[in-house]
Amino acid sequence: MTNENYLKCRTCRFCIHSQDIWVCSLKSIPTDSSSSCERYRPGSCENCNSLRMSAGNALCTLTGEETYILSVCSNYDPSGKRSV
Repeated sequence: MTNENYLKCRTCRFCIHSQDIWVCSLKSIPTDSSSSCERYRPGSCENCNSLRMSAGNALCTLTGEETYILSVCSNYDPSGKRSV
């Protein structure tokens, strides 16, 4: 069974809100809690809080290794049990 919140702005860390006003911080445009983000890529490094950019290179702070920003994190678990 699919979670009704899957791909919705209300579960996206890039969607910010104040009461009923929702904004996609990636595009700086108004949205709503049930809309979907076209840039949503589950497990991609660019969406990871542990990714740091330094001199144009992407660095994973969990492993200390350079990575490609669009790679999928090896620690990603869609069930959320081991997500980073």
